[in-house]
Amino acid sequence: MTQPDQTPEAIYRLIGLARRAGRVVLGSEGVEKAARAGQLSLMILADDAGPNTTGRMEQVSRVTRVPLLVVGDRQALGHWTGQKERVVAGLSDRGFADKILSLAAATTKQESDK
Repeated sequence: MTQPDQTPEAIYRLIGLARRAGRVVLGSEGVEKAARAGQLSLMILADDAGPNTTGRMEQVSRVTRVPLLVVGDRQALGHWTGQKERVVAGLSDRGFADKILSLAAATTKQESDK
């Protein structure tokens, strides 16, 4: 599970762009179903998700080998996916997923270099 210390706005912008392109699955049940069907490239979890949801998404990530990225709170994730609040989202596009993961890794590396 990857968790940048502070989620850069670029990650949120890519999530919003992916949503407008129709490449985002929303909600824990939809994300779990798509991941198990091999249709997801990345799972995204809000850092304020409850322990049951967090545990369930971590297990789905391990079983399906779909990376799980923890980002800011549910309001921020909801805003960028066009919802009021959103705890779980999934990306079905490999290009968007790879770019978001590289941004998250760069953010994590920059924070560790400080």
